[in-house]
Amino acid sequence: MDSNEELICPWCQTEIVWDPEIGPEEECPHCFNELSDYRSIKLTVKQTGQQLLLGEEVEEDEDFAGAWDDDGEPLDSYSETVLRLTSEQEEAPECSTCHELMLHAGDEIQTVDSFLPHITKVVGAPFLKAPFTMNVYVCPACFKVEKYLSDSDRVSMVDRLKKD
Repeated sequence: MDSNEELICPWCQTEIVWDPEIGPEEECPHCFNELSDYRSIKLTVKQTGQQLLLGEEVEEDEDFAGAWDDDGEPLDSYSETVLRLTSEQEEAPECSTCHELMLHAGDEIQTVDSFLPHITKVVGAPFLKAPFTMNVYVCPACFKVEKYLSDSDRVSMVDRLKKD
């Protein structure tokens, strides 16, 4: 592998930068999946409108001019939409798996039916009481879902812990 060649993890789509003295990485430093061809298939998509058969190779000199718009930018509406969504969010946490910024998908209200609060000896009462709201985030790269306590419930929790 040439040191100028880009390597993208097929599992989390993170660019892998490796040291030429040490050599290429054997596993992704972000998601720890193997970077070899094991468990991977390579598909090639043609821009000609013809149906692609599995395993069909694309000729090296094929013209991909149709894959770019007039300004020379790649046509990737998914990435453009993800960028617009994250820029309008007040908070965009980083994915714990692949480190991409996550998209706020909505809110989940936890009710008394599904939550049994823990009563600590230090506080003597629950520091988190139901119902509370969880902000649900989805990673646009690896599609991991993570939940965070809403801002108002964070403030309530801090207030309960301060009363000690």
